[in-house]
Amino acid sequence: MLEAISLFFGAFLDATIGPNLFVPGEPFLLAAGYQLHQGIIWGVIAVLSGGWLGDQLSYFIGRRSGSKAQRALIRWQVKTRRPIARCRLLMKKRGNAILIFARLLGPVAWVVPFMAGSVNIAWKRFTLCSSIGLIFGIGQFVLVGYLLAAGLQAWLPIDSIKLVLVEHKLLIASIAVTMVFSVIAWKKNWSRKWTKSFSALILCLVAANYGHFFYLADDNLKQVESADTMPTSLQTLNFKVYPGRSNVFDAQAANVVYVGESPRTLMQELGWLENQTFSRNNIKLSDYISLLKQQVPPVSDLFWNGKPQVMAFQEPGSLLKRSHIRWWSAGQDSQSGVPIWVGAISYDDGLKLAHYSGILTVLHRIDPNVDSERDRLAKQIALSHLVLVGELHSLAMPTAMDNQHDYYSDGNVLLISEPSLALNVFNQNPDTKMAPNDEASTSAISELSPGVI
Repeated sequence: MLEAISLFFGAFLDATIGPNLFVPGEPFLLAAGYQLHQGIIWGVIAVLSGGWLGDQLSYFIGRRSGSKAQRALIRWQVKTRRPIARCRLLMKKRGNAILIFARLLGPVAWVVPFMAGSVNIAWKRFTLCSSIGLIFGIGQFVLVGYLLAAGLQAWLPIDSIKLVLVEHKLLIASIAVTMVFSVIAWKKNWSRKWTKSFSALILCLVAANYGHFFYLADDNLKQVESADTMPTSLQTLNFKVYPGRSNVFDAQAANVVYVGESPRTLMQELGWLENQTFSRNNIKLSDYISLLKQQVPPVSDLFWNGKPQVMAFQEPGSLLKRSHIRWWSAGQDSQSGVPIWVGAISYDDGLKLAHYSGILTVLHRIDPNVDSERDRLAKQIALSHLVLVGELHSLAMPTAMDNQHDYYSDGNVLLISEPSLALNVFNQNPDTKMAPNDEASTSAISELSPGVI
């Protein structure tokens, strides 16, 4: 009860003309919100009551002594005559709106009840409007106090919002620079304003692309780097990857698992070429041009569990059409200790303008039928002389191409391993189901069309 009394007087003094110039009410209102989160409602009642009585007292002081106080102020400071006259006129013309929204306008709230009394606004009208404003004004701080007590992250995904803003900083900067340029162009009445503004936007986007790929891409390695020895299991693996670390991007498919020390030897034995990646290789513009001439362009980053690929490979092909695969270390099997790698294999089929990792850029268009490349890799392994097993297992869920996925799949994952290692892993993961390795199952994707699961 003593706390409620303190909150009452804090809100009362904050609303009373004179003391409110020295007593800030916000701490008392935030404290009432904190108490409300603890299940104590008396704090809210106390600040509402104190604020209401303070407004009432300020109103009657203004009604009794407002005109006299204003005349004395004008005699002391002649320059105040015009502001006071404007304020009185505004109160008469827009009195209801001012009374309701004054508490949302900062220091204006200190004098509004006093001015309402001095211009003889009817008490019933003042009480109704100021009470509505009181609920708005005090309610906003009580709500903030409640959310702070609850933990703001529980109500707003602050970390996610921050990540989106940080990841899109180059795009935001590009738009801001273009807007400033456009405002200047319109203010100066330049000729061909639209053309110049559009050109400025294109130049900013090109600069953002250059900065992202050639200067900032390696920052992705500093964000999330989990240890390769972290325990894991096939059942807990996530089979989706994203063209950015924030949650605003459409998913792409992770559809291959390799059990063993590293998939690098496998890819080299199959004749795949290792690509450089922007995050893990210090690629300069001259290096990029050279790699383009060799038809092995660097691979842009995809993110699995928030981290970029460890390595990437492609089959020999053209600049616009190629098969490629990225690999991520998923740690070690929690029971057998065998390293597990997650891969995403797909086919580049031309170019497109894409929203990628916080920028707008031109990237390869991914064929949404990712299962066809997965099955083709399985056939390559079966025809090779490597002592490896490549089988389809029902580890992921069937997926339709929609506004959250850039692919469609039957949900089977190609598991590659030496027979003994596969046996160790599956002995520890008995719930893992293997899809029948026949023509019907491996071509099941033909029955799954975009937009239909």
